[in-house]
Amino acid sequence: MTKRFTLIASLVMVAIFSWLPEATAEKRSVPAVFLMKTIEGDDISIPHKGQKTILHFWTSWCPPCKKELPQFQSFYEEQQAGGVQLVTVNLVNAEQNKQAVVDFIEANKLTFPVVLDSQGDLMKTYHIVTIPTSFLLNEKGEIEKTAVGPMTAEQLKEWAQE
Repeated sequence: MTKRFTLIASLVMVAIFSWLPEATAEKRSVPAVFLMKTIEGDDISIPHKGQKTILHFWTSWCPPCKKELPQFQSFYEEQQAGGVQLVTVNLVNAEQNKQAVVDFIEANKLTFPVVLDSQGDLMKTYHIVTIPTSFLLNEKGEIEKTAVGPMTAEQLKEWAQE
């Protein structure tokens, strides 16, 4: 029942916020730097100071997330040598289990860095209410832009060029 309520609430929030124009957040520093492990076990710093970072929050059961993640893969493949780091954060505490996430990543051939936020620390720090949610962090780790709802590869490219 709780998972069903969470799903319905998330979908309602996505529907409400998806029609809003892209929000430009007032530049603000993120309160902490997190040293996290990707699903492959590699260390990654969030935010990665000195480099622009697109930080994206998602779950495997979220319909808009499922639709947009191939767009993130296309962007990642084109931008691998670029100056923008892409990090996606799976809210594993909202998933069935970690294996469901691993299976989803493998089935969709996702190769970009995926961090598992198993305790919800990043979710709390970035005040995630709705998924998907994305942030553009500048070289200083300040939030430049926020997008609530799905993004396209074209929107990601625009962010990377700013």
